[in-house]
Amino acid sequence: MTISGAMMIEYTTALYSLKADISLKKEQIIELKMCRKEVKAAKAFLSDANHIITQPALTSHTWFGRLADTFDDLRDEMTSASQEIKSTQLNNLLNQIDDKMNDLISDIQSLENEIRSVESKIEKEKQKQMEEKRGN
Repeated sequence: MTISGAMMIEYTTALYSLKADISLKKEQIIELKMCRKEVKAAKAFLSDANHIITQPALTSHTWFGRLADTFDDLRDEMTSASQEIKSTQLNNLLNQIDDKMNDLISDIQSLENEIRSVESKIEKEKQKQMEEKRGN
């Protein structure tokens, strides 16, 4: 095998590897999009269900005493926890998903640039081989 032939194999192998990396990253983006959709659905569910925490409405006429105070305190804690999950934790998770997707998109763009470079090298090598064949 000539040096030129070995280089073609090396370039072709690199090309296939880069394309495989792109496919893997695109699959990861699809999975992240599905995950993002599920997180948004959970956030919407929490928003919709938040009113359930305060149901039924209890007044001093229907609910009083130490047990009532304890129950109201628990409701307040549940409301706070729900808000924390919805507004902070889920928003942070959505931001992390978006950041990871942006990183993957950037990686894909870099890989596509590498592919163009390798394809250019392959074309140059093919031209070189054609010129060598003509010269013989």
